Amino acid sequence: MMMAFFVLIAVIFCAVAVAILGFGLRSKRVSGRAESELVQTNVEALKASYADLKAGHDAGKISDDEFEETRAELERRVLDESRATESLDKSDKRERLTTLAFIAVFIPIAAAVIYWRFGTWDAMNPAIAGMQAQNESGGHSMAQLDEQLEKLEKSLQENPKNVNGWMLLARTNDALKRFDKAAAAYEKLSVLVDGETKAEVLADWADCLAAKNGSLDGKPEELVDQALKISPKLWKALALKGTAYYNRNQFKEAAATWEKVLADQKPGSEDYQSVLNMVNDARTKAGMKPLTGPSSVTRVEPSPVSEAAGSQRVVSVSGTMSLAADLKAGLSGNETVFIFARPVEGSRMPVAVTQVKVSDLPAKFTLDSNMRLPGGMGGMESLKQVVVGARVSKTGNLMPQPGDLEGDTPAVAVGSSNLVVKITKKLAQ
Repeated sequence: MMMAFFVLIAVIFCAVAVAILGFGLRSKRVSGRAESELVQTNVEALKASYADLKAGHDAGKISDDEFEETRAELERRVLDESRATESLDKSDKRERLTTLAFIAVFIPIAAAVIYWRFGTWDAMNPAIAGMQAQNESGGHSMAQLDEQLEKLEKSLQENPKNVNGWMLLARTNDALKRFDKAAAAYEKLSVLVDGETKAEVLADWADCLAAKNGSLDGKPEELVDQALKISPKLWKALALKGTAYYNRNQFKEAAATWEKVLADQKPGSEDYQSVLNMVNDARTKAGMKPLTGPSSVTRVEPSPVSEAAGSQRVVSVSGTMSLAADLKAGLSGNETVFIFARPVEGSRMPVAVTQVKVSDLPAKFTLDSNMRLPGGMGGMESLKQVVVGARVSKTGNLMPQPGDLEGDTPAVAVGSSNLVVKITKKLAQ
């Protein structure tokens, strides 16, 4: 209904534009008529001259030879002026009709082509427009969100090739941990896109299925392999593939996969150190010599803002992190604790990470937009809200492993302080 109304308004505007230009052509027609009237005046003057000539001849003032010569000249001039009048009328009419026809066809076609190329058809979709408007106004209640998702699903039944709609449905359900619906939406989306976007969708789909199944075995890893075939350097796909190897105790392959990420990092940066820890953990377990690099740290503090990044907005979240007393049994105190912030919706990959040791708990922490992970992922400065979490990793691996201890907060505004993060649960074996 809304799309039909939009098309009607567009047609009306095109008609108005054609009418305005047609009025301009009418003004030109008036000008053409003025020229025709001038020619007619000249003809009347020539007729008057002929009358004077005849009167002079009849009175004997003009000889027969002079009369005939002058009469022939006047008749020739009258004939020329008459032809000019006819030519002007035909030319003016033909020019106006041609121009008006061109305008009437060109303006609607040009408007349609421009909107098709640069416009946003989804702006006319009430389901998508409603969800985006509520996002911008500060979020949804769960009942509102469910209502909008239901409208979006109905809209996608009518328009199954709507890429933006499927993307929104997949990532919203993924963030709500409705993994069955998210996976189904990712599957639909994967056949509608190609190139780098398809690789990202396949990696998100794999991540979703792994979260649902508790493992990357089977279909999730197949999707990761497809993503890497399209985009061999895609961060998320490489991280997941390395984790799949690691979980099968294929530590050499895991290290080699994560080293592809490490190769793109600046030595000495936090990103380099985080990935290096993962690589060396896998290399050690494979009986390989650890890679040399910046020395390991037990606590990663926010790095200073470089001059190149000085113009970017630096945002942060901070608080205190602790471990539930009933989970301390069996821990030596030397285990790594990753503290991270991740988006509320879409990918669950962290946008900022720091780390401490279990022996340091409870510990104060600060996560800021300079502490992003490698692989080109956006930082915290691009988000309004994040989920802040912490995980005790017995292997020192940033990626979640069965048996790790974890806890997180609800969605909090970027810039929040005095947060309380408590590790209270154990990941399923």
